[in-house]
Amino acid sequence: MKVIAIHQPNFMPWLGYFYKIAHCDTFVILDNVDFQQGNHNSITNRTKIKCNGEEKFFTICVKKNNESKLIKDIVIDKQATNIKKQIKTIQYNYAKSTYFSDVFPLIEKMVLDCMEFNLMADANIYVIKNICKVLDIGTPIEIASKLNLVSEDRNERIIEICRFLDASDYFSGNGGKKYHDELLFQSKSVNIKYTDFKAKEYNQVGANFIPGLSIMDVLMNCGIEQTKNFIK
Repeated sequence: MKVIAIHQPNFMPWLGYFYKIAHCDTFVILDNVDFQQGNHNSITNRTKIKCNGEEKFFTICVKKNNESKLIKDIVIDKQATNIKKQIKTIQYNYAKSTYFSDVFPLIEKMVLDCMEFNLMADANIYVIKNICKVLDIGTPIEIASKLNLVSEDRNERIIEICRFLDASDYFSGNGGKKYHDELLFQSKSVNIKYTDFKAKEYNQVGANFIPGLSIMDVLMNCGIEQTKNFIK
């Protein structure tokens, strides 16, 4: 039985994202859906970090695209993104974290490398794959826009991807319960498995633990080996 998971290419995503990658047979990056520009919940081009004890967004600016709203076509606005200032923000707020000296050089390189890409999706995919290497996650990664999909409906698209990759099980986040047509999946012989991942509280720099922050927060505070254990 083959299990696949599907997710949009978020920037420096949280720990649960990598849990999904580690616990499936193939991970599909969904880059051919609309980029929700202006949506306060959108995390395609930003991630949450801890600044002065509060949750703040670390953002890579993007240009407006009047021709296409698909994630794969969104261009990084390098002029508007003050990447050196962003890196200094990370450095300032995480300098006292336990594993700063080990992890910061890795994060700094990845963030700087993002500016070598023109497309946001390409930069995000680069970061996701590199963090997988750091965490010894060897799950194969496929890019949805390269699979020649035809379905427009959310549920039909997932089922089409499952069939294309010869998968019997779809590994979903719990947030998908309100969107999935479970009877349709059942009729197409695709079993939905919902994640059992629960983020554990860890020793975080600064007072008051904030859950759901970027993977960089976990790595800085817990180190690579403990982060691997969280995922296992």
